[in-house]
Amino acid sequence: MEVFFNNLENFFREIRSVEIYNADDVFYINAYNGIFPPKSKALYIFDELVPETFSRKISSKTRNGNPFTDIDVSFPLLDMSLENISKCEEYFNKKCFAVVFVANTVKTLLGNASESLRVDFIDNKNEDGSGNDEYTIAISGETILKPKLQSL
Repeated sequence: MEVFFNNLENFFREIRSVEIYNADDVFYINAYNGIFPPKSKALYIFDELVPETFSRKISSKTRNGNPFTDIDVSFPLLDMSLENISKCEEYFNKKCFAVVFVANTVKTLLGNASESLRVDFIDNKNEDGSGNDEYTIAISGETILKPKLQSL
């Protein structure tokens, strides 16, 4: 018999950055074995994310009895300079990516050459004087592979 101790951790997990890779740089077998791509191959890196604004929904689901992982992650792009907006409009709104989420304790790899993820750039400006204007980077997709974790 194995006993699991359900003790509360004494730290908080916080997102630090999101690394976006070309899906073709993450081979399926490497993703399956938890081999992370080198950071030098990242196409785009979003640093200094605000943890409270990071929305992470990664759920296990089944379709016709087959398990898969459904990914729905988003965070705001707070630097709304025209340069950033122009770059994001050019780079994203495509399904050809793999991502690594870097938290304070662990990295998580999702997506690969066979099962690429979509990254969308969404305009959420209100222009209502509230100061809540932002763009959203949304990452979505499905994969039959469970998220792979690596301790930092």
